[in-house]
Amino acid sequence: MEKRIKLKKSKGILPKKGILKLLLPKITKVMVNLVQVGPRVILRGAFQLLRANIWTRLVSTVVIVAVDSVQFLRKRISKKQFSINLLLSFSLLFGGAAGWVAGTNSVLGVAAENTAIWIIAGIAGAGIFSAGMDFCCKKIIGKFIKNDVEDMLDLINSEFDRMINEAGITREQADKLAAAIEIDDKVCVQCYAKSNKQKYIRHILQPHFNDADAVS
Repeated sequence: MEKRIKLKKSKGILPKKGILKLLLPKITKVMVNLVQVGPRVILRGAFQLLRANIWTRLVSTVVIVAVDSVQFLRKRISKKQFSINLLLSFSLLFGGAAGWVAGTNSVLGVAAENTAIWIIAGIAGAGIFSAGMDFCCKKIIGKFIKNDVEDMLDLINSEFDRMINEAGITREQADKLAAAIEIDDKVCVQCYAKSNKQKYIRHILQPHFNDADAVS
């Protein structure tokens, strides 16, 4: 079986606004209240946090969708990828909301006595449900649809095979060459955004073919 260029891990391909980053100031404020002020202020702070959590998730989803929409209109992602991103964004929204409700309800019996537990349970539930929904949705979608990164990796490998034939190198040398090439999801996304994808791919791969040591 011929060697294929494999996808290397990277830090991500699309900008995402972290919900925790937006929520952290509210969490800090409530935690300070837990130490410095009385139960009534603590309870009011808890409800402010709940409201902030819901609105933060909605705002975060709108921001993510807006970024994806701009990327789609600029033809930096495909219609298929845009649809996948929408599904994942809304799965995080619903997963987070459901997780918050499930988490807070799980400690409802002790919430009146310990508001901190109620808050922590809600945050933990939101995090767990969001992560679970994201994982499941990616697995399900991946079974039926290839994303832009996978499509571009296939295109890169097709061009790689053509360059192997043009260079007249052996399959053993090609296997070593494929193992030495570093391609991550960011490169694949950049490749999709190029008007001449074949030229861009050759620009990336050609230095490896020029390196005599890599194919020796």
